[in-house]
Amino acid sequence: MPLVFRHLLVAAARRAASDPRVRAKAKEIFDEKARPVLARKARELKEEATRRDPEEHPARFVGRAFRRFLDG
Repeated sequence: MPLVFRHLLVAAARRAASDPRVRAKAKEIFDEKARPVLARKARELKEEATRRDPEEHPARFVGRAFRRFLDG
């Protein structure tokens, strides 16, 4: 039964993704909500890279940068 349900969900998602109205609305929401957050996070990561030397402790740098990226 779960396999049938999964196939139905995938089919519905494909159908919705092919609808131009749904795609336009998704683009509008992305431009309004996600793009500003991603731009701000990119700026923060660049600032973090200029403040600390990533070559000193690469794993620690990536861990901290990733946590900052995921945190609100």
